[in-house]
Amino acid sequence: MTKELKAGKSTLKTTVVKAGFFALARGCESASHFDKGLQEELKSWPESYTIMLKVAPNGHELWLQKQKDGLKWISKQEKDADLIVLFKNLETAYQIITTQSNVHTAFAQNRIMVYGDVAQSMVLIRVLNIVQAYLFPPFLSKNVLKRVPKFSIKEHLGRARVYTVGLALGK
Repeated sequence: MTKELKAGKSTLKTTVVKAGFFALARGCESASHFDKGLQEELKSWPESYTIMLKVAPNGHELWLQKQKDGLKWISKQEKDADLIVLFKNLETAYQIITTQSNVHTAFAQNRIMVYGDVAQSMVLIRVLNIVQAYLFPPFLSKNVLKRVPKFSIKEHLGRARVYTVGLALGK
């Protein structure tokens, strides 16, 4: 007897994407407090600049907002975000979160859409690259980053901060 596979929501993939968005949000909050390169990138965004990452069609959302002391993970807003990054489906988000694909490839393959100022989306890509360098160990970073940065002792301590206080509290 053969079982027929039906298309639908994958509980595992949804859980992984939600956990990945959680880690990314907390990583952004944490790294924006101490990484000078990330802070420099954020200077081009006005105060209260809002970013939304969303999995289509009705998936999980991640909202970030620039506030005076860095990036802040916020709840869904009534107003539209200034910059929206839309993953066309759960599979695309899952592959990126699990380092099976990277944002550059997914964008080139038209699996990610961006709404808003394209120049500001490039700032977001650089911010996310910095955060991912802290979140992923080098053997995984090589799958998602074009160039894996060499970390100094200070940056390794920053990675430890992101893993501990950052993921727990966003600090």
